[in-house]
Amino acid sequence: MRTAFIPWVLVTLVHLVSCCEMETHYKKDEKCCKMCGPGKRMLVDDNCEDPRCQDCQDGEYQSGFTIKTTCERQPSCDPNLHFLPQNKPSKTELSKCQCEIGYYCTQSDDCDTCIKHTVCKPGQRVFKKGASFSDTVCKPCENGTFSTSDSSDTCMKWSECESGYYQKTPGNSTSDRTCVAGTNIYIILLGVGVFLIIVAIVVFVFIKKRKSGCYKFPKKTIEVLTHGEPEDVEKAYQPLNQQPQEDIDHSVPVSPTLSNLTDNGNFVAQEDGKPTITPTTESNSFL
Repeated sequence: MRTAFIPWVLVTLVHLVSCCEMETHYKKDEKCCKMCGPGKRMLVDDNCEDPRCQDCQDGEYQSGFTIKTTCERQPSCDPNLHFLPQNKPSKTELSKCQCEIGYYCTQSDDCDTCIKHTVCKPGQRVFKKGASFSDTVCKPCENGTFSTSDSSDTCMKWSECESGYYQKTPGNSTSDRTCVAGTNIYIILLGVGVFLIIVAIVVFVFIKKRKSGCYKFPKKTIEVLTHGEPEDVEKAYQPLNQQPQEDIDHSVPVSPTLSNLTDNGNFVAQEDGKPTITPTTESNSFL
């Protein structure tokens, strides 16, 4: 048993020596040669067992074991294109560019362009903040809330008018409700409007009935109703179709005299408004 074990160990060692670790070695002329480690480059491959390697320069990198004679270039992150400047980039891995605050990369695997984050306007709030590789998401303010500045984190509620105050201007998505002390102007206007409507209806009804013959009083009746005595009021309400009374002559009787008697002895009455004529005796003689 022991004799068989020794040849097996020898065969295993020979196999291990003859096989190359492909991650750190490479084959050359049937030999297993070493590679240069991360962050280095190979100058020449003249020495298989102990190659000459050199560190990558600033702005270069080598991420793994290599037999290359050059290093990879780090990306150029230009601050004029809104990239953050790279301070001592790594020589063993890729240093990706990063956008300055307020900008984001369009691609997470290869950041070559920076785009400005969306600015939420007044009337909106920030629903999701922008990150290095994602834009800002905005959401409108809900009813009853408002925001007045750009990129507000929250929307504020409208103010409530306390007792003794009334709303002057209503709130909206970009401004608060304003309240002032005093009586609500809308209530006053509503009351005035109702009063004017009532007055208009009363005037209309009055004119309608006046045209139809109702409420038609003589002038005397109106004067009595406004300035007269109680007994005059009763007279004013007498029927309008009462028959008119004849005028009574209250003049003083005239005594009969020779001047107002006819030849037959009849009394002659002078009409009012006419001049008095004195009768004279006519003569039949001719001159």
